[in-house]
Amino acid sequence: MNKFFYLYNLSKVQEMTISLALILKILILTQTLSSEVVGIMDGDTIELKMVSNNTKAKTRMGKNLRIRLAHVDCPERGRPFYQNAKKFTSDKCFKKTVKVIHNNEYDRYGRLIGEIILPDGKNLNQELIKSGLAIHYKKYSSSWSYAQLEIKARVKEIGIWAN
Repeated sequence: MNKFFYLYNLSKVQEMTISLALILKILILTQTLSSEVVGIMDGDTIELKMVSNNTKAKTRMGKNLRIRLAHVDCPERGRPFYQNAKKFTSDKCFKKTVKVIHNNEYDRYGRLIGEIILPDGKNLNQELIKSGLAIHYKKYSSSWSYAQLEIKARVKEIGIWAN
């Protein structure tokens, strides 16, 4: 019995060590910036009032910083719910100061990929999925929490999931 107890506790210690290492890695790699939103390109792309000076921004360098919302994909122009998603994003953050949580990753268009924290503390990316105005972008995200939010919106049959 003591041997089992020792092995059980050892595995718990290993789990905690791995968890702490993961948390530290996330804290080290994750960065936050804060700025006013001056443009809404579509439901999942906003523009901040700050000059982009990172070479990864490509042609966006020296211009206002564009943010591509991580984990989500909103309908494109001309598709159903495009205007709804764009208006939702605009209503939530246009001319407001938001926080962007990011890993300093840029997409092929020079947009910084990040999660938007609204002035009320809510996560815009998650709110879009909860409202049925975006899907979990599984091609670029393996987030379990975003997958669960999409499933809940589908079950509720709201937004793009309405029949």
